[in-house]
Amino acid sequence: MYGKKEARMTKGLAILCMLTLHLFCRKGADVYGTPLIWLNDTTPLVYYFGFFAEICVPLYTLCTGYAQQLLYKAGGQQWKGNLRRIWRLMLNYWVILVLFSMLGLLFPSDGSMPGTLAKFLKSIVLLYSYNGAWWYLDTYIIMMLIPPIVLLLPVRKCSAGIGLICCLIIQFAYYISAKFGFWPEAPFSQAALAFIWNQLDNLVRVLPYFWAGAFLCKGDIIEKAGVLLDRHAPNHKKLTLLSAFAGLFIGICALHQAILMPAVAVMVFLLFNLWKKGVFAEKIFMFLGKHSTNIWLTHMFFYLRLFPGTVQKAKYPLFMLLLLIGMSIGASFCINAVLLFLKACFRNIRLRYYSSDGSLSG
Repeated sequence: MYGKKEARMTKGLAILCMLTLHLFCRKGADVYGTPLIWLNDTTPLVYYFGFFAEICVPLYTLCTGYAQQLLYKAGGQQWKGNLRRIWRLMLNYWVILVLFSMLGLLFPSDGSMPGTLAKFLKSIVLLYSYNGAWWYLDTYIIMMLIPPIVLLLPVRKCSAGIGLICCLIIQFAYYISAKFGFWPEAPFSQAALAFIWNQLDNLVRVLPYFWAGAFLCKGDIIEKAGVLLDRHAPNHKKLTLLSAFAGLFIGICALHQAILMPAVAVMVFLLFNLWKKGVFAEKIFMFLGKHSTNIWLTHMFFYLRLFPGTVQKAKYPLFMLLLLIGMSIGASFCINAVLLFLKACFRNIRLRYYSSDGSLSG
């Protein structure tokens, strides 16, 4: 049964994919560090790990859609719950914004953060971004602001199988439209209209993954796939899943077509959640999942935006990845400490001004 534990581990996989994508999906002069294996003059082997890792945002969104449908099935899906999630995420974001703005002022950096006062103030309300990875923050919040009864309407109207096929068709249509210019990028010169268009574009790009996650939940696809695995490969489950993943990775890298990534994301989501992980693997993915939000919101500062070139000093791909994970998790612990301090302050304020029966004190 897919639950909170599985969702956290899947987010752990997603954040690992995000770091791999941003560090290694590079060719030629853009390659970071010193890869040991090169397939030709411009392409290191590690590039294909970065290319495959484009499933990071789809995996996040599949988790979100699955969780929202799970709550709906249990009768606990309410708009107020989504508003609380948005508040917690924004509080997390504001702490990161202030902390890294202070770092930008205190230490030598590229000077991009906080920049002007206008940029900082606009960033508070998500009208400006210091970090390219923050685009998903706006999109996630817009999704959660849509009442669940509206957001999950397509899921209620379609069967799981037809719904999943429709989601893949929508992604295919979006890809073709964008590639051949039928869906232009920000066709407005006015800043406000361009901003609205970009948000719409991101939402259209992400919503099919949200619905796909909800359809996977509605149809109990993971459980049904697990039954088939038990029936046809009862003694070789891990080998079967490993072979399926290896075949998927090799096939996608050989074809090298981004249009296939939506289907790949769904298949990886299924394979990962069918895998009965050992204690060590569970702990690793749970730990990464626990810190995934902070890693997502901070990792780009350590290799590109605020302190460019810091991670690249590790030179070799594996060392760079481990250093980026370590620095992002270190930042996450600091952020969580600030959040705990703020929560304690808010709690003390409530206790100070309200008596035990809820009435004003003093």
